[in-house]
Amino acid sequence: MNDTLQISCPRCAAANPQEAAYCNKCGQQLAAAASTPSLLAELALWRQFIGPRADAYLERFRTFRERAQEGFVPTWHWPAFGVGWLWYLYRKMYLHAAIFLFGGLLPMVLGAGLVGVVIWNLFAAAAANYLYYMHIKLSLALIEQRAGLDQEARDHLIHDAGGIQPYVWWLGIGLMALAIGAGIMDAPAPLKPPASDSPA
Repeated sequence: MNDTLQISCPRCAAANPQEAAYCNKCGQQLAAAASTPSLLAELALWRQFIGPRADAYLERFRTFRERAQEGFVPTWHWPAFGVGWLWYLYRKMYLHAAIFLFGGLLPMVLGAGLVGVVIWNLFAAAAANYLYYMHIKLSLALIEQRAGLDQEARDHLIHDAGGIQPYVWWLGIGLMALAIGAGIMDAPAPLKPPASDSPA
């Protein structure tokens, strides 16, 4: 007879170890795991995922969590307005970075010019905190779903998915220098005055 305590899955009735968060057979969340971890443990995971400026971001995220129903509320994020897609890349939000890169280029391609880019960056700044909040929430949920993770493996996954990429600021400086250089190289030639010895 097996001496370890087992939990039955409410969906498929499979036996699972007591410490399991999800059913090993069907993936259903188990009742014992349904209770949320302590607030301090959860905040520690969020701080670990965010990395630099964690307390500032957690304070901003209270806006989304402390409502009657969790959801989007426009907030302002200066770095996302100023550098747009680079901030999303800096925070390892690769899909968002691609969307805001191509979305930022689209107004210029369609002829809207800088007005379209500014409007796009206004949206990027208003949505940045909420998109980052949802990115962290979903990433941590996916990490927690991984069955059999010990603390070291969880920390490794959090380190890989969260934190920052400091090289992005160097990438931004390089791209800015490239854009300025291209603008100087592509500058229109000065107009030549008409020759003075030509007949009038």
